[in-house]
Amino acid sequence: MPRGARGPGGPGTGRPRRRLALLAAAVAAVPLAAGAFALLRTGEDPAAADGGPPSARVSGAVPADSDVPRALRPVLTRAALQCSEDEVTPAFLAAMLKAESGFDADARRPGTDEYGIAMWTPSVFKGWARDGDHDGDKSYMSPPDAISAMSDYVCWLDRQYKKNGMQRELPALMAAGYRTSSRTVVEAGGVPARVRPHVERVQRYLAEYTR
Repeated sequence: MPRGARGPGGPGTGRPRRRLALLAAAVAAVPLAAGAFALLRTGEDPAAADGGPPSARVSGAVPADSDVPRALRPVLTRAALQCSEDEVTPAFLAAMLKAESGFDADARRPGTDEYGIAMWTPSVFKGWARDGDHDGDKSYMSPPDAISAMSDYVCWLDRQYKKNGMQRELPALMAAGYRTSSRTVVEAGGVPARVRPHVERVQRYLAEYTR
């Protein structure tokens, strides 16, 4: 969960699968935002990110045989295309979600005030909230909304690190910043020790999704 000063910063059962199952039809009906095609990597087609021909896939798309829920794949593609930074890909967002919640749309940790598939804190989500499913509401418990907001935040983190001359291991730095803050990562000169186990999980999942 993001805890940054300027922004965002146990898996449940049953309901998450039903909620994710409803996403496919809803997301399929939502067109890409105007100008999104300008963000396509190497001119590839985002519509193919859910298992289309290899030549038509978006760079960084989730592999067809991965454990990422199929209903989430177009959501991840659209969210990644919000950011023009090369490091923010569907595969990276998927790795983040798996490490944060295990793709559980109803995940919650009341002790740390973290909720939903992206483990947002309600107060921080307000600063990054997006209506990812275009239903007129912005909710951290809605996977499209939460993932769209996550993409915006990690995109902002990516740019902050680059401004501070931190050009290497950006996925690891973004994962660390999402768990702490951009300032904490910059002051540490890299991934702080206390979040390294979490960051290593993200890196492991990202490697699985970019094989």
